[in-house]
Amino acid sequence: MPVPIVYIGDPILRQKAKPVTDFIAVQELVDRLIADLREIKGAGLAANQIGLDLNIFVAEVKKTDLFPDREESPLTIMLNAEIIGRSEEMVTFWEGCFSIPGFLGEVPRHQWIDIKYQTRDGGHRQERISGYLARVIQHETDHLLGKFYLDRMPDMSSFMTREHFVRTVTEAKQLEKTE
Repeated sequence: MPVPIVYIGDPILRQKAKPVTDFIAVQELVDRLIADLREIKGAGLAANQIGLDLNIFVAEVKKTDLFPDREESPLTIMLNAEIIGRSEEMVTFWEGCFSIPGFLGEVPRHQWIDIKYQTRDGGHRQERISGYLARVIQHETDHLLGKFYLDRMPDMSSFMTREHFVRTVTEAKQLEKTE
């Protein structure tokens, strides 16, 4: 069964997600987000991307054909997440989004973030996260605040289709490796 992704233009993606208050009631939703994320082979998925107005996201970074060198991370589940600190150092890298299918763009993100959140059982946590997982978490928390990666791009000059990215950027990297 296809994952019911909500696309750019749907108002739910531009509003701030509601906090989770009933942690027992959302257990099936968390399991659904995990299954959907794995089905679409994504790095992260926010609840509003499947039409649910709740502050929940899941992330699990794996290497892909498009990004074979990225850092992997285990499954991360965050409810009521809030970034409370961030590095001054920014790192620019390519991002895409299932709610804006078929496109990528270069997005500056903080190298590390401090985040507080609740676990799926309602426990409170706070931690510092860096590297690629920090990028994914910033992307997903943006979703829950009603923002897209497009809103973070300083200009649109790198915005392109996935096909064009594969033809130009990926092939250029392969040429660099052989030279």
